[in-house]
Amino acid sequence: MTTWRMELQAELDVFERLRLSLLDRAAGKYALVKGSELVNVFGSEVEAIRDGYRRFGNEAFLVKHIVEADVPMIFTSLR
Repeated sequence: MTTWRMELQAELDVFERLRLSLLDRAAGKYALVKGSELVNVFGSEVEAIRDGYRRFGNEAFLVKHIVEADVPMIFTSLR
């Protein structure tokens, strides 16, 4: 498991537990999660990130798009 994933596991668990209810009321928006708490829902990713930095500074927090299924993003280095 990657370091960032271990650091944000509590937040990921909260999001997954709330995903269906969030889909019902806020599909397409962005959830800000810190620890075991859903902090708020935002209309854009930028708004959620800004509020996360305002509230938590340089501490880890999760911003997650509220969609039915996550699309994996794969990054590779081209050499």
